[in-house]
Amino acid sequence: MRYAVITDVHSNVFALKAALSEIDKQNVDKIICLGDVVGNGAYPEETVQLIRARGDILCVKGNHDMFATLDLNKVPVCDSRLKMFRWQQRLLTRSAKAFLQDLPPVLTFEDCGKKIVAFHYPKNERGRFKDLIYLPSEEQVKSLFKGLDGDIFLFGHEHTGSLTEIDGKYYLNFGTLGNMLEKDVARYGIVDVTPEKVVYKSIIVNYDDSLPRRRVQEIHSILGIELKL
Repeated sequence: MRYAVITDVHSNVFALKAALSEIDKQNVDKIICLGDVVGNGAYPEETVQLIRARGDILCVKGNHDMFATLDLNKVPVCDSRLKMFRWQQRLLTRSAKAFLQDLPPVLTFEDCGKKIVAFHYPKNERGRFKDLIYLPSEEQVKSLFKGLDGDIFLFGHEHTGSLTEIDGKYYLNFGTLGNMLEKDVARYGIVDVTPEKVVYKSIIVNYDDSLPRRRVQEIHSILGIELKL
């Protein structure tokens, strides 16, 4: 089967529309979103509603999706992201929050005898996401995924992206779709699974990010928080 993989959309409906327009030309069997549908960006409600309207995108829950539905009064005040989380919560409708609340933490399925595991990021024994490692080495990948059963791991959270093969297993992160680390760039991936092999490719979609980028800057200025995309 042929999979399109997106992750870390971060409330950037412009990037999502651009990527889906290209994905629709790729003749894929499934579209998988690895979490953080919302968070950071300026258009949380529009982003959720586009995914819901499509009806063909399988999603798991990321840390930002979780925060969108939490009682933030119970979150330690030392978390510098609280202002942005509260702002996003105010924009999200009840139906959007229910959608995010109901997202599963992990998806697992078989394809051509290979077990595919899709989640936002590996978790520790306490059920929390492990410390984030950017561009992990092979040894770090082994440590992150130690004890997990699977042949193809699809994960997000690490916005830069990392594609690693170790002993016939695949650990694939295609980078952030919507967090605007690069000017006018959205990223996603294609994974082809056949009985003979697994082929994966990172794909760049160019779009005009001037409006969402400017809007995020305006929101951060109004909220009085440091701009961290």
